[in-house]
Amino acid sequence: KGGSALLQLHKNIKIFYLATILTTLAASLPHAVLTVLLFAKGLSLTQIMLVQATYSLVILVSEYPSGLLADLYSKKVLFLWAKVFLIGMFLLVWLGESFQTMLLAWACYGLAMALESGTLDAQLINELKHQDQSHLVAKFISNTNRLDLIGLLLGGTIGSWLYYSLGIKFYLVSVSLTLVAFLAVRYGYLEANTDISQQNLKQSLVAQMVTGFSELKHSRQLRLMIALTIAGQFFFQAHHQLWQALFLKQGFDKEQFYIYYVIFQLISLGAYSLPVKLDTSTIKRWYLASMLGLVGASVFLAFTVKMSFLLSYLVLVFIFTLFEYFSNVLFSKTVSPTHISSLTSLRSSCGRLASLASLLLSSLLLTYLSVKSVVLLNFGLAIIASLGVIFLALKNNTVHSK
Repeated sequence: KGGSALLQLHKNIKIFYLATILTTLAASLPHAVLTVLLFAKGLSLTQIMLVQATYSLVILVSEYPSGLLADLYSKKVLFLWAKVFLIGMFLLVWLGESFQTMLLAWACYGLAMALESGTLDAQLINELKHQDQSHLVAKFISNTNRLDLIGLLLGGTIGSWLYYSLGIKFYLVSVSLTLVAFLAVRYGYLEANTDISQQNLKQSLVAQMVTGFSELKHSRQLRLMIALTIAGQFFFQAHHQLWQALFLKQGFDKEQFYIYYVIFQLISLGAYSLPVKLDTSTIKRWYLASMLGLVGASVFLAFTVKMSFLLSYLVLVFIFTLFEYFSNVLFSKTVSPTHISSLTSLRSSCGRLASLASLLLSSLLLTYLSVKSVVLLNFGLAIIASLGVIFLALKNNTVHSK
């Protein structure tokens, strides 16, 4: 029986990988042409910012509650509903013309992302731990992130070509890809019987929330990994939002930006391909190497010309992606199966709040300082906070082999 359960688990993992790459591909097709596309719908730049803000707000509000639901009920059903909302979003963008419709579309997108957070991925991590396959958790997280990055790369590249060939109808490709992912999970992914509780939903949710926070209170490791996620957001937000403005300021040719975008994705892919060993001595070695890399790269970034600037920037992208990967693995291995969805969603929500704080801070600082100063301030804050969190984890021997 154990053997057949293991076989089904590995089949479920393959189906999850397929669904991941298909939906990432579907969602990232419009990435490279999104502003162009929304301008064509008659939206102003301010309205586009409001549409994006709606997406962020919906995720922020609904991610933790949906994580609680995923812990109590069927993770597969929530995952499938996420795909329904994603298809709804694609159809609204394809057929809608008004600003209000676009707001509704991005609200659906936010809901789709929130519902999916901590569903099948969390369930598969639980199953791996349950089947004594804990050593495969890091590999599973690594593969999921790599497939995400490959999907983003392919989607961004194919998407602009499709848009200029098919126009807005290219959203039909997104709908089709998501539909295939939906059907693959609906009919191929077998979920163990979930114990659907008959008690009052509100009481269940409150109880789940209380016990979840209690687990967080008693686990220093989980709290530190959430802190590492928060620290990293000050780097990632400044990087995602401001790298193009920064590279222009440094004299890079905007015609070559797509090359740098691809390099960033490949570097992240490389970071997610490294083996993560959680014994203290390995982490101490990584910590020292990272500290030297971060401090050295920051100095070069502040004072130098093009080539060393670019190399330093790439070193920072690599190290922060590695920190994020490390935090994901350690968090997933530590969190209990009962609260994995809600606490994963809570960690993600904390990260989103930090990214919002970083965006607000940056937009405020940009009125007084140069783009380079703002980026360096964000990076500096992220470096000091991240190294501090990992130091605390090592100092108290919080990190240990599992």
